[in-house]
Amino acid sequence: MVAASSLLALPLLATAVAAYNASQHQLNPVQLIGANSPWFSGPSQGIPYVVPEGCTVDTAAFVSRHASRYPDLAAWQQWTNLSAKIDAATFTVSESAPELKFLETWKPVVRTPSQDISAINVGGYKELQVQYDMGVTYRYRYPDFYTDNSPFIAWANQYPAAPRVIDSARLFTRGYMGPNATRSGEVYVLNSTDPRGYANSLGTGDGCSTIHGGSGVESTTWDNTYLPPITARINSLLKGNLTFTNTDITNMPYLCGMETPILGYQSPWCAVFTDDELEGYEYAQDIKYYYGGGPGSYKNGTVMLPVLNSVIQRFQDGPNKTYTSSDGSKFQPPPLSAMFTNDGQINQLVSQIGVFDDQAPLPTTYIPAGNKYVASHFVPMRGTIGFERLTCSAKHYMRITLNDVVYAVPSCKSGPGQSCPLDTYAALIANKTAAAGTFPQICNISSTGATQAELTMKSTFLQDDALPWGYFVSP
Repeated sequence: MVAASSLLALPLLATAVAAYNASQHQLNPVQLIGANSPWFSGPSQGIPYVVPEGCTVDTAAFVSRHASRYPDLAAWQQWTNLSAKIDAATFTVSESAPELKFLETWKPVVRTPSQDISAINVGGYKELQVQYDMGVTYRYRYPDFYTDNSPFIAWANQYPAAPRVIDSARLFTRGYMGPNATRSGEVYVLNSTDPRGYANSLGTGDGCSTIHGGSGVESTTWDNTYLPPITARINSLLKGNLTFTNTDITNMPYLCGMETPILGYQSPWCAVFTDDELEGYEYAQDIKYYYGGGPGSYKNGTVMLPVLNSVIQRFQDGPNKTYTSSDGSKFQPPPLSAMFTNDGQINQLVSQIGVFDDQAPLPTTYIPAGNKYVASHFVPMRGTIGFERLTCSAKHYMRITLNDVVYAVPSCKSGPGQSCPLDTYAALIANKTAAAGTFPQICNISSTGATQAELTMKSTFLQDDALPWGYFVSP
């Protein structure tokens, strides 16, 4: 978050309006759209992303969001409602606001909604190449992890609304393995809506009646703070009977982020706002995720502790461990555990990994200086939480990255490159797990068709490739 002072509220927005020049953005608009931004590597946290001297990375894991997509049905309806409102109005645009001229002819850019809604988008076909590139990047990053033509497995959440998570895992695997991926690669898809997978999947909140995705009063308070000056400014540039509401305005940055990868160039909606106004929207995303499923959401985020505990177990066991699956077969997972899921799960997980343990509650009437909890930096399209086991002189350490940027755990950064000793990190997460309670308690589960052994706070899918609620697809 870039801010000229410790506060970004109505007075600062008013100053920004007075100085507005639509062609002079100092920031990249599509990097200020929170979860609706295309992927980008976030700003440095002051820790170089190099392997510390005397160390090697011998085990790694990541949990990544899917690639860019078309809008879901609810968002599409908002787009079409906005388009219908503009079409029904008679208006002209002020000569001082050429950036708004596109409103006279704008139509939603989804061409075939019956086929495209919720799927990876047309501009995302290009971003599918990003998934290939992501796979190649990890081959370069960990050159000793994979030998050509050997087997490899990735993991994916079976998101019921669309196949975009599975498709992202498939395309990553192709980039990672190369031409023979379809012959020797597999994507292990986990059904989180099967009661037996409630605590043992990549969508561990899907069976929880206690989980909610909204942030309620916190979002409403911030919306009532930052939106009215923007709405007033834009309406002042229109002559006629077209008058936008605050709700209309909240859809416009969303359109900036979502239209850009569909079009293949920056959406005209991106030029409508000043930098400060876009930062106001970005902070709305921060509040949504912080209070919806993040650190400020009571126990919502704790539902991903089973997955985190499984990663820690994998790191404690080391890269060469062979496990016995539930059907009695032997399973040796690769040194890289590549997992794909959705934004809600990324946000829930990021709230528990420790890097935001020193984050003060987000205020709802201004943007605090130095805010670290910025949704754009970890939950955009293809947002990625990375884990690495550093081995240094036979000692093991945990290093964490968000979108390829190293973040320290504030209470545990004594290791090389501000990493955390693995045993200390395991103890830290064990304490979080104990404080959270049992999975049935967190999710208010009394009877599900799953045994208590299947509802523990440690997932086993990284160590067991024969779970009956999982299945394999080819890359």
